[in-house]
Amino acid sequence: MSVQFTKWKNGLLVGGVAAILEGVLRRLTDPNISIWVFVQSVSFWLFCGLVVYMAETGLAALPQSVLLTLLLNIPWYIALSVGDGKPELLIPLVVASVVFGTVIGLVSRKLK
Repeated sequence: MSVQFTKWKNGLLVGGVAAILEGVLRRLTDPNISIWVFVQSVSFWLFCGLVVYMAETGLAALPQSVLLTLLLNIPWYIALSVGDGKPELLIPLVVASVVFGTVIGLVSRKLK
C-alpha cells in the first residue's frame, strides 16, 4: 500500500471514530433530530478528524488535534451560541470540542 493511501485510510478512520461518537451522542440526546442535522453533524466530525490527522503543524498529535478542532469549530460556536442568542451554550460547545479533539489526537497518535 502506498503511503498516501495509508494516510487517507487512517485519516478517515480517525474521523470515523469521531463521527460515530457524535452520531451516538446526537441520537441519545435528541432522538427526534432531523436527518439533515444528523448528517451535517456526523459529516463534520468525519472530515474534521481527516483534516486534523492529515495536518502537519509540527506540534505533537494531541495538542495539534485539540487546537485544530477548536479552530475548525469556531463557525459552530458563532452559529449555535452567539448567532442563536444562546451565549450560555458557548462553554459546553468548547468543552465538547476539546473532548473530541482529545479523542482525535489519541486515535491519531495510536495510528501514527
